[in-house]
Amino acid sequence: MTRYRFRGIFLLFLMGHATACASSSWQSSSLTASPDRGVSVADYADYIEEMQPDQVRITTADADLTQYLLYSPSVVGDEIVSADGLSVPIAEIVKLEVQAFDVVGSTLKTTGLGVLLALGGVMVVAVTWAYQRGN
Repeated sequence: MTRYRFRGIFLLFLMGHATACASSSWQSSSLTASPDRGVSVADYADYIEEMQPDQVRITTADADLTQYLLYSPSVVGDEIVSADGLSVPIAEIVKLEVQAFDVVGSTLKTTGLGVLLALGGVMVVAVTWAYQRGN
């Protein structure tokens, strides 16, 4: 038991660190149509061509406000086309969001998890030491 204890603690820390490191969220591209300020079709097309995002989430103006996830989008004519063939007419877009890495959230999660795991490891070692000393 004593021989494998530190391997278990290390693997637990490694698993927690790997799951907490990467965090991302959808962020508006500042191209959101509103009744006061319309966004032209050219704005969306220019944004996709200039920024070349890996993936975008598009909300359309239909009755249900349908959302589409497009991977490696490109502009073909008057549509934004995904690498897998899905296309959305630019005239129907109400909101365009991009996937962005969340630095603050990732840092806080990783630091918090690291501190908790370190405290847990110290507690396990202290309890084991006290138990062995008592026997």
